Amino acid sequence: TILHDRTNLFRSEFRLEAHRIHLLQQLQLIFPIKLVPINISNVSNPPNHPQHHHYTIAGLPLPDDIHNPIVTDDQVSTAVGFACHFVSLASKYLAIPLRYILVCKWSRSAILFDQGSSRDNRGYTTADTTGNNKASSSSSKVVYPLFRERGVIDREQLDFGLMLLERNVDCLLRMRGVDFRTEWNVLAKMEKLLMQMMEGEDPSFGGSAG
Repeated sequence: TILHDRTNLFRSEFRLEAHRIHLLQQLQLIFPIKLVPINISNVSNPPNHPQHHHYTIAGLPLPDDIHNPIVTDDQVSTAVGFACHFVSLASKYLAIPLRYILVCKWSRSAILFDQGSSRDNRGYTTADTTGNNKASSSSSKVVYPLFRERGVIDREQLDFGLMLLERNVDCLLRMRGVDFRTEWNVLAKMEKLLMQMMEGEDPSFGGSAG
């Protein structure tokens, strides 16, 4: 009967959602996201001031300002690489395709951009004027770095790559109905996604996931 079929469908959806949550829980154990205080002495602002905290993934800091010299190139590059793996696996577990393809290679990760796309509203162009830090993966794709190496990686190219990564994360949150602000740190967004799923508050799912 129709009722029986609907019941079986709901049970299947429930089991699938429970399996997704389990996978994300395991992912969270591998790449724990935390908001931790920055150890700064002689500061004029109170200790709980937001600027004296930053997000970490697997213990590595990923500051809002990716060019902050307080964090080393290796730390930033590895943290962004961890974030890439986290986002890539989360998209697979949730069955949500990413708009921009991630090339997950830990501290030397990258992201692909369609060169035929229109110019970004921030004014970045898709053409490489130097030919040093970008390589075409095909006639229509351009590789943007997701790692920092001073004197080697162009700052604008890194910023553009990070913006594309953020757009991928924003897509995941929108598809799961998670409220967020675009200016949030990418790790803050992923943490919000995990928290909402663990609490079973996904509006796209008909029943409790707990």
